Amino acid sequence: MNSLDIPATDTTPRVHHNPSARLLLREGESYPEDVVAFYAPVVAWLRAHLAAEPGPLTVQFALRYLNTSSSKALLDLLLLLDDHHRGGGTVNVEWLYDPSVEVMREAGEEFGEDLSMPYRLVALAN
Repeated sequence: MNSLDIPATDTTPRVHHNPSARLLLREGESYPEDVVAFYAPVVAWLRAHLAAEPGPLTVQFALRYLNTSSSKALLDLLLLLDDHHRGGGTVNVEWLYDPSVEVMREAGEEFGEDLSMPYRLVALAN
């Protein structure tokens, strides 16, 4: 399976897959002008990866900001991961947040409310 590495821009997060660590990381800010154009290839890659690589996967979100459209795209990604988990796949999700940015902690809490997979909030050290 091909790795994934999309560099961050001013309005889009870095999306990086580290195959040896079985880690998929999203970090930065997410408010692209065209959310669908940015996230569609990420979703397609994730679907293919989950089908081809049945082993465990950790997904980390380390976002400093996201807009409403990005929230919907991230929810879709989380639901895809949760479906994989309910089908027997091993997925762990970590929502990393800066404790001084309360809105991002709250967003992480809201995303995790209805998921069945392992999901935890992680406060980053200042």
